[in-house]
Amino acid sequence: MPNYMDYQKSVAQELASVKNRIRDFIDDHHWGEDGRYKEEILKEVLADKLPSYASVGTGFVASDGNRTSSQIDIIIYDNSIPLLFKKGDFVIVAKEAVLAIVEVKTDVSRCLRGAMCKAHDNGELIGRRIFNGIFSYDYGTNLTNKNTVSHTLKEALVNNFGNANYLALGENYFIKYWEDGSPNDEPRNKYRLYKIEGLAFGYFISNLIEDIHLVHCGKPIPENLRNVFYPITETKEPHKIADIFLEE
Repeated sequence: MPNYMDYQKSVAQELASVKNRIRDFIDDHHWGEDGRYKEEILKEVLADKLPSYASVGTGFVASDGNRTSSQIDIIIYDNSIPLLFKKGDFVIVAKEAVLAIVEVKTDVSRCLRGAMCKAHDNGELIGRRIFNGIFSYDYGTNLTNKNTVSHTLKEALVNNFGNANYLALGENYFIKYWEDGSPNDEPRNKYRLYKIEGLAFGYFISNLIEDIHLVHCGKPIPENLRNVFYPITETKEPHKIADIFLEE
């Protein structure tokens, strides 16, 4: 019988096994190159899993009136819409072509507010709900204190108004924005924080693929894929740590 749980955990293990290799060869003066290397690792993993109608690059999104986004680490775009510019994996795409965007950080706890502001601004420029994620290889501070979400995290999420809607904070913590509430809950806009040991990276990638499939195809992923994408048999809801509501 297939072991989908081990498969998803292997995604995190794959990313973790290579994330620090470049640090063995360069010193702390070259953290920029280290960051770019980590972006490339995630881009390669995504490229192997994306459907044929989607491609992955890095670059900028162009909007109406000559407005352009800040540089985005990872852009997933629809191949059926012409690109404005492409050189290697560097692209400039029209906002209509964007299926997902991701900011990649080594440890976003050091720059959480800035990363959330950037995701918010780029989401506003694109002007519609897409997968807008923050992927952090590590998270160097406590997420909760006696079951209370840290003030820094709560403030960054609430002030983002749901534009950044998926966050992987290290291998174990996953945050999803639920517009109009999560299943079987009251209809309130909120972020939900989960602790899913070894599965945060896999669930982040699975949600990305499911979201772009829904946008492109207008229907959910096939049911037989759900067990592969989300192998927690009782769903991740029992692993909830906290809810962060956008309106109190």
